[in-house]
Amino acid sequence: MKIPNVVCSLLICMFVLNVASLSGQASTASGGGTYFVEPGIRSEFQLSKSRVQCKIGHAVLPDGTGFQMLMFSRSTDAVTIDSAAKKVVLTGTMVSIVNLRFTNGTTAQLTETVPYTAYAEDNGIPGAGTDFFSLTVEYTDTPGLDQFDLFGNPATFSGVLVSGNIEVH
Repeated sequence: MKIPNVVCSLLICMFVLNVASLSGQASTASGGGTYFVEPGIRSEFQLSKSRVQCKIGHAVLPDGTGFQMLMFSRSTDAVTIDSAAKKVVLTGTMVSIVNLRFTNGTTAQLTETVPYTAYAEDNGIPGAGTDFFSLTVEYTDTPGLDQFDLFGNPATFSGVLVSGNIEVH
C-alpha cells in the first residue's frame, strides 16, 4: 500500500514543526533543593513544568509538637516561564498533608486539597545561596483543627535555596 504524497507531505510538515518547537524554542523550568521556611525548619522541594512537590520531613514546633508535612500537585493548570528573567510560575491544585504528634502522645493527620501558586527564580550557578523558591496555598477554615489554623490563608512557604538548583531556559 502506498501512502499518498499529500499525506506524506503533511506528516513531514507536522514532524518539522514539532521538532522546531522542541529545539531550543520551547522554554523549560525544573529544579529541586532545600530552603528554610523559618529558622531550624528545612523544606525540600522539586518542580518541573508539570509537577510541584514540597515537604518538611520533621520539625518540632515551639510548643513541642512534632510536625511533618507533604504537599504534591494533583494538577498544573497554568505555567508561565520567563526565560529572559529566568522565572517560572505554576498554578494548579495540590494535596497538603500535615502529621502532628502532640506532647500528650496523641496524633492528628490533616489533609486538604488546595489551590497553589509556585514561583521560582534561577539567579545563577550555583543555585544554593542565590536561587529562590516560593509555594503559596489557600487553606479553608473549617470547624476543628485544620491547616488554616496552623498557617492562615493564604500561606506562603518560601526561601533562598540552601542546597540544590533551579534551571529556567
